[in-house]
Amino acid sequence: MLADGTWWEKKSGIEYGKNGYWKRWQLLRGGSADGAVEWEETWWDASDYTGMKEMGAQKQGRNAGGDAWRESWTERLMYASNDLDCVVERNAHKWAAQGDGDEWEEKWGEHYHASGKVAKFADKWGKTGPNVWHERWGEDYDSGGDACVKWTDKWAERLLPDNAREQWGDKWHEAFANGRGEKNGEVWSVGAGGERYQRWWGEQHMGDMRVRRHGHSTTGEQWDDIAHMDTYYNPVPHFGFKLALDHSPQLRNVPLKPKEIKQDDPFGPGVDQL
Repeated sequence: MLADGTWWEKKSGIEYGKNGYWKRWQLLRGGSADGAVEWEETWWDASDYTGMKEMGAQKQGRNAGGDAWRESWTERLMYASNDLDCVVERNAHKWAAQGDGDEWEEKWGEHYHASGKVAKFADKWGKTGPNVWHERWGEDYDSGGDACVKWTDKWAERLLPDNAREQWGDKWHEAFANGRGEKNGEVWSVGAGGERYQRWWGEQHMGDMRVRRHGHSTTGEQWDDIAHMDTYYNPVPHFGFKLALDHSPQLRNVPLKPKEIKQDDPFGPGVDQL
């Protein structure tokens, strides 16, 4: 503790679990004498005998003005239990709030499979006074390199001076494989007086240069035709398992817990000594 009452402490430890699990961690935290300011940071790495390796960190704190924040991230190398497909996972979560009530939050993840499958997603939202916005999106790629699903969903609302609310949003979804697929979307809004508008649209790509385009809206719009046009989609992610692994040398180097060899073991140390 310092002369002004400010304090800090540092801790570390190792935790053990089943199947060779161990986790090494370090914690650093502190605060002001009156408790108005506090902060904490934790780092760790972990592994077990299945080949799982993990690194991560968490940070959180608050200040005298009432602002607070929290964030975490993890990076994990493991084998999927169902098909033993090796996977590199990256996930993060951030949140912050101001003393006046404004707030935002963000989550995202990336999962890269040795088989070629890739999944990416994000989920964000924020609030400024009475106004709120949301945004979500995702991308999934198959292991064959010729199929993908992508989608997004956004919506928001705001409070008007007379306390009435306006809301609006749009979303779309597309799925393609082997030169065929569909795109669908929706745009919507709700006015201050409760009046609602919606407009839906879609495309069916048949794989032979023919595309059915269709849609309708609450205002009476309607269309449905066949157009001759190219079908374009990108089924190959910009980042894959090998690059994810190459970009994570620290994760690859997380050690395994040394196995204990019994003196009377008739089989000796076996491959554990290699």
